[in-house]
Amino acid sequence: MSERYFHKSLRHKNIDYRRGRFFVTMQVAHNTSLLGVIVGEKVVLNELERGVQEVLELMPLKYPEFELGEYVVMPNHIHMIVDIKLRLSNKENHLGFLMGRFKGAAAFVYGKMKRMGKVPDIGEHLWQRDYWENLISSEEEFRHYVQYIRYNPKNWTRDRWGAVTQYMLGEESLLNCPKRAFVASQGHAIRDFVPRRVEFSGCGTSVPLPPDTVLISTFTSAQEREVFRRALAKKRRIIHVCPQGIPREDELTTEQQQALDERRLLFISPHPSGSGLNKKVATWCNEYVLRQAAEIWVGDITPNGMLATLIDGLQREARA
Repeated sequence: MSERYFHKSLRHKNIDYRRGRFFVTMQVAHNTSLLGVIVGEKVVLNELERGVQEVLELMPLKYPEFELGEYVVMPNHIHMIVDIKLRLSNKENHLGFLMGRFKGAAAFVYGKMKRMGKVPDIGEHLWQRDYWENLISSEEEFRHYVQYIRYNPKNWTRDRWGAVTQYMLGEESLLNCPKRAFVASQGHAIRDFVPRRVEFSGCGTSVPLPPDTVLISTFTSAQEREVFRRALAKKRRIIHVCPQGIPREDELTTEQQQALDERRLLFISPHPSGSGLNKKVATWCNEYVLRQAAEIWVGDITPNGMLATLIDGLQREARA
């Protein structure tokens, strides 16, 4: 006999979901940061996130009983305050009905963009199966949730474990040199890729960089690791930003150890050795790489992925 999966609903049997004011949170499937990035303390929208936001803002036009209050679309989740006005046509679980309509319409946008190759493929579903809600029962609770939503991007950046340079291994003086960044997205082949220069960066310059320019990257994607390998072979000066923690001595290759001995390599990280890779920290480390660079080069970048959105956000920030 095949096993059946029973899903336990998060709805409370004593709450009237036909009406009321609710604080609602829904999470992207697999907790994936698919809806943009945080640059500094602001949300930078990618094309998918703009589509999801448009779906949300159109909900009151399609469903007059749906009143949208404060909300924020974060990289891997959404917070919103929803006020449901009582109408005779409202269903017994009208909040669930409305959230289902929103999730379905937003998932349609994701599916369309996925088929066009405009967003990373995280599977069939955009959202986790359920959502979390809380009935707001007082003005004090309402004000608390409004403040929570407004400060959510800022609090996202506070979820850190120290400066990117908290842990170091190698030649610290490289931090004082002009830097050339290289970034590329995960999932792209290393064969025959051609790096290209980004014409605009937040601290960029049109003046040719001096010979002592240092290559900086997280070197986490396949193309980034290939550039790291080439730079080591050519005895370039390198800053390796390590989201998952600096390597232990027994993890170093012969080429890396030689570069350390010759004072042309520096590992830096907000984590000690042996830490796991965290998506937030990886984004933050890539932001550090791009902000430090006088010149930015890229390999293959996934449209509307983390790096594409991050570069776009930093460019907007510099133009503001």
